[in-house]
Amino acid sequence: MHRIDGYRRSYDWGSPTAMFSFLGLQPDGSPFAENWFGAHPTGPSPVALPDGSTVSLQELIAADPTAALGTRVAASFGKRLPFLLKLLAPARPLSMQVHPTPEQARDGYAAEEENGVPPDDPARSYKDASHKPEMVYALTRFEGLVGFRPADQLSTVLEPLQAAGARAALTALRSAPVAAGRRAALEVLLELSPAEVVSLVRECAVFANDSHRRATVPPATAAAYTTVTELARFYPGDVGAVLSLLLNRVVLEPGQLVFLGDGVPHAYLSGFGVELMANSDNVLRLGLTTKHVDADAMLVSLDFAQEGCVIDTGTAAGGSHLFTPDVTEYALSVTHVDDARSRSGSESVENAAATFGMLPVELPGNGPRLVLCVAGTTRLKSEADPAGLDLRRGQAAFVPAADGALSLSGSGTVAQAFVP
Repeated sequence: MHRIDGYRRSYDWGSPTAMFSFLGLQPDGSPFAENWFGAHPTGPSPVALPDGSTVSLQELIAADPTAALGTRVAASFGKRLPFLLKLLAPARPLSMQVHPTPEQARDGYAAEEENGVPPDDPARSYKDASHKPEMVYALTRFEGLVGFRPADQLSTVLEPLQAAGARAALTALRSAPVAAGRRAALEVLLELSPAEVVSLVRECAVFANDSHRRATVPPATAAAYTTVTELARFYPGDVGAVLSLLLNRVVLEPGQLVFLGDGVPHAYLSGFGVELMANSDNVLRLGLTTKHVDADAMLVSLDFAQEGCVIDTGTAAGGSHLFTPDVTEYALSVTHVDDARSRSGSESVENAAATFGMLPVELPGNGPRLVLCVAGTTRLKSEADPAGLDLRRGQAAFVPAADGALSLSGSGTVAQAFVP
């Protein structure tokens, strides 16, 4: 096993305090948006070796792919770790975005490579050739926009609005079957002039802030108008604020998770959580950003037939909860241990075992694993390393496939990424 450090991302939407507090560090006045644990080429985790030297996790895996990944994973994904684990700390809404399918990612990346677009070019859409299905596990209350509203709900949201942009979007929505209607409505909103965006935001603000007008629409519709108003405060004039009318607003309580497959539009709004995804950094933006918006690529990638979203609480498995989305690259387990409570006379051994598992608790999965402590202090042991590693909140380890089974003790919680 190897203790690894996170790779800091200081995007402007990041919190200047939350990540520092979680990691037990002093704020430095700059935003700390994401902490990456993985081997993506643009942000691989540093690994401290026993001799005192440091390599990247990408280099460590490349030095012995079979030991690091195992034959099963190497055969499926080549000499690369197929997933990326992050801590996420937004202080304001992230860009509204979508991720491409594997075919779109391969074709888009190849085209930009062939055209000589530099990897760091702000106008580049594809950073790599992989798709990026992802999921977010809430450590605090977490809010976001996820997936298209069902067509009947979308009509209900648009009908009360008299602004020209809303009327045109409603007409477009009703002009075609469900998926085609959603696409037509989205295209109408994308083409709004700045003045039309302001007009539509202003009308939503009236409904959101005037109790008499608010009372004339269903609560979910009024909440949609409030979302537009909130987003417009952060991004005045940005079309993404009115595009939010098309999407579901989702609230995750701690311990809940939402999965976002290829083509699902989304924007994270607030909270603190763990994000797990395929090992990719491909983002196609719709709005709520000053970054590059590639409307053509975005429209191709969006899945207009998809609607709604599912909030997942996982499946109990021993001392863990498992989250296994329909992807081949990753699964997530969240494991709680409490050594003190398991040894306490305040409850029976049987009850303690049922709640927490007899210590040490064996973690599910095999192959290469990333283990991140998200609460308390724990000790991680493997067959190859019975001495183990102590992990406190915010610390992580990479476990090569060759290390075999893992067990956990202590008093805390870990999130583990592995290949199912």
